[in-house]
Amino acid sequence: MVQLEGRRAMVTGAAGALGAVICEVLAREGADIGGLDLNASGLAATGDRVRAAGRGWAGAAVDLTDFVGVQEAAAGLVSRLGGVDILVNCAGGGAVSFFHEMSPETWRTQMARNLDQVFNVTRAVLPAMLAARSGRIVNIASIAAVSGGRLVRGATAYAAAKAGVIGLTKALAIEVAEQGVTVNAIAPGAQATPGRDRDTPQRRAALLDQIPTRLLGEPEHLAAAIVFLAGPAGVNVTGVVLPLDGGHSI
Repeated sequence: MVQLEGRRAMVTGAAGALGAVICEVLAREGADIGGLDLNASGLAATGDRVRAAGRGWAGAAVDLTDFVGVQEAAAGLVSRLGGVDILVNCAGGGAVSFFHEMSPETWRTQMARNLDQVFNVTRAVLPAMLAARSGRIVNIASIAAVSGGRLVRGATAYAAAKAGVIGLTKALAIEVAEQGVTVNAIAPGAQATPGRDRDTPQRRAALLDQIPTRLLGEPEHLAAAIVFLAGPAGVNVTGVVLPLDGGHSI
């Protein structure tokens, strides 16, 4: 039995390794998908996966750090989908730079990529959810925001931005709870995405030594957690930060 039948979900970073899997899994659970990403060709590939799951797709290539551009792109997707019930803020990315050497440009870029764009997209979508008195927002934070980024040294700016996502999640959850909108965050640890294939055996061993389960996260499991938070069972879950990190943050 699908859990999201008839729902409309907007996913940022939909062309990325995690975002594409999230779109496909939400589609398999019955949702039509609107994808936002700067990568137009990647969006098209994700659209193919969503259509193969038998669901509707609408994509828009946009710089998610551009507030005005995002408002226009999101409005277009909402119009094409006929509304929006679920927002997944997945887009982001880290940069390794030790704090004592960090440039202001690196700091600002990390804030823009990992925090500002969550504001931009949520600001675009939330009014419609409030008007409908219904909505689910799931923000992808990072275990770096909880643990200080021990898995990757030099992730100070990234960890700070993702900590901002957690703060935004909790404060907004309180703000909109009485309007029927839930806001939650997931804090993944290291994920088994294609980028991990570049790990040396030594790097992989050092990484797994910090994870009690000695397992990398699977994107499908991350997507399944989103389905739970966005589905019927998540109706009274809000303001939660769910670590998916194999026990790293214990």
